[in-house]
Amino acid sequence: MKTNLADWTVLLVEDEVDAQDVVTSLLHQYDISVANAYSGEDALALLQSSRPTLAIIDLALPNMDGWQLLATMQSDPELAHIPAVAMTAYHSLHVAQEAIAAGFVAYFPKPINARTFVEDLVSVLS
Repeated sequence: MKTNLADWTVLLVEDEVDAQDVVTSLLHQYDISVANAYSGEDALALLQSSRPTLAIIDLALPNMDGWQLLATMQSDPELAHIPAVAMTAYHSLHVAQEAIAAGFVAYFPKPINARTFVEDLVSVLS
């Protein structure tokens, strides 16, 4: 895993502009590059030409939700190795357990903890 955060590229898949702005701003504070997608379909299009260090995926996306995006990534040998982190406003212990069972490497309820979010990502990917 890359430990120099300036070498990271994060694919952020989030349909809510405010949430996307907050996470992007936090990542930029650590010199992390961010590719933003507003839907699962947008994310798959971006993944045709780039391979991020990790993907942060909102579970509640229009059309193709975060669960379907993860399953699509897992079924593609070119994308299956990309760690995916779940993020959702619909937090419950059950959803957190399902996300990890589905193959997400971590789960973050919204609103995220701005003070620890990037450190938590580093910890998860170490």
